[in-house]
Amino acid sequence: MQTVTVPNGISSTKGHPSTRPSLLVPDRRLIQAGAKRGMKPTSLHLEEVRDMLVKQNAAQAPENVERSFDHLHMDFTGGRVTAKFLSPRGMGEELLVHENAYSQMAQGVLPGRGGSFLLEQARLSDAGEKLSTMSWAEFRKGNDKPRLFRTAQMRDADGTVRRMIRSQHSQGYATYDNVQFVNDLLSNSPELAQMSVIGFHVMDTGMRLRFVDADGDLPLRQPVPMVEAWNSEVGRRRVGLLGGMFRLVCTNGMGAWDKKSEFHWRHYGDADRISGGVKSAIEEIRTSASGVVDLYNKALNVGIDDAFAWMMGELEAAGATTAQRDRARVALTDPTTTEGGLLASVVDAVTLAAQEENDLFAQAEVEQFGARLLRRGLTAARDGRILVEA
Repeated sequence: MQTVTVPNGISSTKGHPSTRPSLLVPDRRLIQAGAKRGMKPTSLHLEEVRDMLVKQNAAQAPENVERSFDHLHMDFTGGRVTAKFLSPRGMGEELLVHENAYSQMAQGVLPGRGGSFLLEQARLSDAGEKLSTMSWAEFRKGNDKPRLFRTAQMRDADGTVRRMIRSQHSQGYATYDNVQFVNDLLSNSPELAQMSVIGFHVMDTGMRLRFVDADGDLPLRQPVPMVEAWNSEVGRRRVGLLGGMFRLVCTNGMGAWDKKSEFHWRHYGDADRISGGVKSAIEEIRTSASGVVDLYNKALNVGIDDAFAWMMGELEAAGATTAQRDRARVALTDPTTTEGGLLASVVDAVTLAAQEENDLFAQAEVEQFGARLLRRGLTAARDGRILVEA
């Protein structure tokens, strides 16, 4: 499957013509801009980011609907999961359902693992589709507590523009869209407004911005302090600002592990409190980001008896999957990775492997593995060397 960004800002997910569309709308990469590995480095400014988001927002035309599950009909037939809100006039517009929204709704309607079961049942046969539709209807009966459903337009596989449910929340959820977040950054943080946006990624479920100071060209192999901004319009992650470092040669990024370098705000209550918190957070974050670069530079002087064995053991202990460890193994010999079997080599390999993750949240998790290895390696080093037990 490949994600295609179309001019009007509504992304479509296209597969092989012989395959049926997914039962649910998969998480799609809508915008990807900034520095890319193997290409001439490019950067944006925050005003350009804002303009791109405004255009995307106009195309998606997001709407919030407050209704109960008892008045939402879910249909598993026809090879797609669709939904319709009930009204005095009958059924409303047919809506597609994003996988994120389905997961959130299943938690509020079905017993444990019920959402996965109904999807598997629907894939069995036409009879399975009908059974899943009937099962959902039975479980939603009497569930009359109002919920907040967030909807947006998307381009379907056949080229038509349709509306989908992309998330579901409690009524207390504070909507804080990407456009508002960027406008608040522009209004409350002149420092960020002057920095270059070296990475700008938007998916259905989250947005990540990466800022660096770049008066001229960035040094190719030297790490530089980075400020990272996150938002999720659908409840996958809190609004956040954190410090870290960025290395241009391979576009590796890594956040700091020190919680003092992170500021987060939940999507509850008055969103104005988020705007006010941004300004006070930036100076402390930029200071901590410089500290991460200093520690990485120390790692350039720390050797490891067996860098491969140490990296694999530490990743396994951190909870990395087999696939993630395999990608780090390959990245350890990548031309952009620092040579010499140093602690910095291991950090480079892990943060490079993170770029193979299609999901922004999974990528952030692997980058945190890199931060963990940097911290543990500096702690374990004795006289500039990490000993590895046979």
